[in-house]
Amino acid sequence: MAAQAQVNARLEVSAFEAGTKATLEAFERQANALDRARQAEIAALQTRLTEAEARGAAEVAALQAELIAAREAFVADLSSRDPAYAEEIAVFRRAVTDIASTPEGAAALARYNAGDRVGALAILDRIAAAENMADQLSAERVQVQANRRSAARLRSNAVLALDARAKGTPTSDTGAVIVRYEAVVGLDPDEYNDWYQLVRLYIDAGRRADALAAAERLEALATNDQNRSTALVFTADILLSQGDRAGALSRYQRSLEIAERLSAADPASAHLARNVSVSLERIGDVLLSEGDRAGALSRYQRSLEIWERLSAADAASVDLARGATVPLERIGDVLVIEGDRAGALSRYQRSLEIRERLSEADPASADLARDVSISLNKIGDVLLSEEDRDGALSRYQRSLEIRERLSAADPASAVLARDVSVSLDKIGDVLVREGDRAGALSRYQRSLEIRERLSAADPASVELARAVSVSLDRIGDVLLSEGDRAGALSCYRRSLEIAERLSAADPASVELARDVSVLLNKIGDVLVIDGDRAGALSRYQRSLEIRERLSAADPASVDRALAVSTLLNFIGNLLLGQGDREGAVAHNQRSLEIAERLAAADPASPDRARGVFVSNWRLAQITGERRYWEQALAILRDLEGRGATLASDETLIAHIEGILAGPGWSPKDGRARL
Repeated sequence: MAAQAQVNARLEVSAFEAGTKATLEAFERQANALDRARQAEIAALQTRLTEAEARGAAEVAALQAELIAAREAFVADLSSRDPAYAEEIAVFRRAVTDIASTPEGAAALARYNAGDRVGALAILDRIAAAENMADQLSAERVQVQANRRSAARLRSNAVLALDARAKGTPTSDTGAVIVRYEAVVGLDPDEYNDWYQLVRLYIDAGRRADALAAAERLEALATNDQNRSTALVFTADILLSQGDRAGALSRYQRSLEIAERLSAADPASAHLARNVSVSLERIGDVLLSEGDRAGALSRYQRSLEIWERLSAADAASVDLARGATVPLERIGDVLVIEGDRAGALSRYQRSLEIRERLSEADPASADLARDVSISLNKIGDVLLSEEDRDGALSRYQRSLEIRERLSAADPASAVLARDVSVSLDKIGDVLVREGDRAGALSRYQRSLEIRERLSAADPASVELARAVSVSLDRIGDVLLSEGDRAGALSCYRRSLEIAERLSAADPASVELARDVSVLLNKIGDVLVIDGDRAGALSRYQRSLEIRERLSAADPASVDRALAVSTLLNFIGNLLLGQGDREGAVAHNQRSLEIAERLAAADPASPDRARGVFVSNWRLAQITGERRYWEQALAILRDLEGRGATLASDETLIAHIEGILAGPGWSPKDGRARL
């Protein structure tokens, strides 16, 4: 740096100008005696300066000034007589003056003038690159600051639009608010809350790929454990909707660990306790989808205890009261699966009471109104299972009215559109039971149209694809009941294609595998009616393979075992119709083994005992063997003694007694007397 500081920048600029090729060419074009004299003078001054610098003489500065003046005068005189040269040298002057404006640049220019052009250019290139980078960074800093100011203005508007959306303003639907937040993060991509809102909006719009990318960005921006926990929950929610239960569960568990640690450190914080509840609920959802009802129920109950404690401490809080309705609903779901409809109904009604109160207090809230519609459907489901069709239908229709209003106000929301399709299906289910097949079909078809549109917009969604399959299944059922076997078969086959694709992508899913089994059975049923017994049998056997695999994976499941037993009986009957008596007996005997095992595990259950009766009855019909008739009769008499007989049981008892009491009884007679 010391050597660089001694370089006379003006001297080097004048040397460059006087020695540039442009100057030499101009000199050659117009050289006269005066020009040659000036050139000689410049050369003599350069020699004297070099000698003085070598001696360290005092006159160096004076000689430099004299040399500079001579060079500048020489160039100026040439310029005055040659306009083209004047223009060209001016460009050079600006360039070298700029280079020499820094000590480093002046030193490099001195090296260039001294003949080290390669070394000088390398230095100048590095200087230029560094200065360009500095300029760019400076410009970027200025631009970033400008972008942040712009983003702040757009963010304010986006926040207002988000609030307007929540209040049902038509011009601020989900799509419109997404556009606003995308503009904000485009200008300022480092604000956690912007991405938080955008993830939620993407999820509502059904844009799961965008939601997942935004959730990952959210996690990257999290600066504390609480924000990181929230991001993990979002990512897990999206993965779960795409069928990745393992990925979802691992993130929910990580989120729960964070939430529990933070809550333990600050037990007075309602917000931290709430986070624990949310993670517990999500873990419960995954466990329930995997068939672990006990594990799910324990998480839901822990969550409910937290919400109720928080709500009791702050009775005015809408969020806390609303939060308590979620685990109530989830507990009801588990109780429904376990057959405790009364227990489920009481939870659903408690949840509905809270939700209606909150919605009435804030009628503009779309979220609170949607909560009410969910509870109405849950209650309708239980009432329908108890054959209260009028009660169920009234709840479903109220729910549909709410959902259609919300969806019309926010047509970009995939969640709200899907809600409408669910309510249409439920109303269709009631109409089917009431014999109004035309009314049911119109609801199912409207539901299918919505679901196909949503699935096409989000092809990665397992949930949406499965919903399309379910709608096709329902439509097929109605068409079959109307005698349109070709139409029904077409729907079932389209539905099966979807179900098989989803199950192949997620072979661990019990629900998806069961879907495939059910559809294979339905296709088999139609083929039986059409006389294609071989085609039907192949479908039933494929279905049986699935059911046996599912039952082997969960040998404690009564439902899975019953599904195997029922299908074994059905295949046995089909084989008998084809003349394969040995195959029919083998299948029905396997069914009997299952029925006896289930009855032994639950000897007080009339249903389990009746399952044993059915298998014995079928084997008696096929073989005519006395032991099967006797076992069937013993079961009916036991049920009679327990007061658990059906209206037709007395006739069956008399019939079997007549067969067994017949003179000269033989297995052949046992079959002939049927």
